[in-house]
Amino acid sequence: MNAIIVGCGKVGSELARTLVNDGHNVSVIDNNQKSIDQISEDLDVMALLGNGADIDILNEAGLKNADIFIAVSTSDELNLLTCLMAKQETKCETIARVRNPLYSKETRFIKERLGLSKIINPEHLAANEIYNLLQFPALSRIDLFEGSDVVISTLHIKPGYKFIGKSLMQIRKETPGNVALVCAVVRNGEVNIPSGSFVIEEGDDITIVATRNEMRKLLKSQGIQNTPAENIMIAGGGTIGYYLMDKLLKHGRTVRLIDRDVKRCTELSEIFPEAEIIHGDGTDRRFLVRHGLKAADAFIPLTGIDEENIVIATYAKNSTNAKIITKVTRTDMNDLIETLNIDSVVFPKLICADIIAQYVRAKSAGAGGNVATLFRYLDNRIEIVELIASANATLLDTPIMDLKLKRDLILAGIIHNGNFTVPTGKDMIREGDSVIVVTTHKGISSMQDLLR
Repeated sequence: MNAIIVGCGKVGSELARTLVNDGHNVSVIDNNQKSIDQISEDLDVMALLGNGADIDILNEAGLKNADIFIAVSTSDELNLLTCLMAKQETKCETIARVRNPLYSKETRFIKERLGLSKIINPEHLAANEIYNLLQFPALSRIDLFEGSDVVISTLHIKPGYKFIGKSLMQIRKETPGNVALVCAVVRNGEVNIPSGSFVIEEGDDITIVATRNEMRKLLKSQGIQNTPAENIMIAGGGTIGYYLMDKLLKHGRTVRLIDRDVKRCTELSEIFPEAEIIHGDGTDRRFLVRHGLKAADAFIPLTGIDEENIVIATYAKNSTNAKIITKVTRTDMNDLIETLNIDSVVFPKLICADIIAQYVRAKSAGAGGNVATLFRYLDNRIEIVELIASANATLLDTPIMDLKLKRDLILAGIIHNGNFTVPTGKDMIREGDSVIVVTTHKGISSMQDLLR
């Protein structure tokens, strides 16, 4: 496919990298020379310096032959305008990043009127991920498969967990009726797609597929505390803080938010009178303690500076038993973050890039495309893909044990008529089933790609 990306900041660069790795032709447009030089050096793309709303620049980027047009600049208005221009000139798919809360209630109207294929709001997506983590504090990451109750999550194995020293087969036998599958394990930086004989060790990070209810059962059976957070403290009243507070308050949570901008505090107090809005420095440790850090069930640094968020989160982790979740914008800080004892880190840019990549992958496969969901875990070393089994899939109605599946690939779950099961060798994939695939292979976009 031919793709054009307007804006090569953190989201645009990550997205360009993903699309190039998936084999697509990519052109990028940005008005910052440094950004253009950097992406030209890093990736095999056509990089153009200029305004994405300049029709001459768009034509030079190959608009007439574009299959998909993605606008992820820092300006919502520019993103919408460039997508509108693209739709007027060609029949390509159009995706716009729109972040402003003022537009969030009009997303459907804007999408329909402008003929957009998709509108992405990374801050809203990040707030949703943080909210889900607050419902499962024991987990370091959790993602939902849209339209079902199935979740994919990561659990760090701490000292004293009953998992330690047991094989996956043994764990399943000890939790009768539990429908959950450990589908990936990271140990000492190495990724494993485990078999039933794999033995869990302290320090492992295990990735699990299950329904929400079965996930709770599994954690309870292992004696892992997982009480949803009720009393939440947030440092930073930006866009993510706004979306998160709105969701928490609608679900009856107690929220205390700190921001150093007195004007912003006044605005939030008027919008959310039921929350406690405090004017102050959320990076001041003594200030945080004085205003209830140690009594909080969860503490979430959401300032605009990554380094501040990491430092505050690290301090809070050593000072309280609260669930610690922070937001990091830069995608090149994984090595540093992995050395710290932070419960969960959310990367809005990666969430945004994953969702767009999922859409592009589904479209690029044409009539056989059936990618419903795409998640990338463990620094992109593992992909979790939800595929919809179409009528022409060659592996339908065949026992899984008889399929010649690729190595380093596991069928982690099948959703049939809304019911989730962990498949055995005797199970078969039926037309219309959702199949959850966990693999180290990249670019899976159809059922046929599962076979050797």
